[in-house]
Amino acid sequence: MIRDKQGFTLVETMTALMVFGMLLSVALPVLSELKMHHESHVRRTQASHLLEAEMERIQSPTVSVPSQGERKKTIEGTVYKLRWRKKRVESHLTGSYVEVLWVDAVEKERKQSLKSLTYTP
Repeated sequence: MIRDKQGFTLVETMTALMVFGMLLSVALPVLSELKMHHESHVRRTQASHLLEAEMERIQSPTVSVPSQGERKKTIEGTVYKLRWRKKRVESHLTGSYVEVLWVDAVEKERKQSLKSLTYTP
């Protein structure tokens, strides 16, 4: 490089571009994987909220719910399948079981479930 002129030589510019390209080739797969993990976490959180809401719905004394059933709910393009069962366990105890099924961001089927006993006078 000539000292009385300002600027970068072609070799310096090419070296900087190569270093930038190598950093980018490492960062893009990492960012893609982080995005996939974030989407999986969001779907799992939505499934948990649906699960709790469905359990509250079938245990509510004011809502008439069949002893077992199934329904689907779609949130942001993800289809969640909700299933429930209620049965009398003892004379004053009712058992409830709710599960939610969905397909994760990595195309794997996932499932969460809740069980509960409720006192019924």
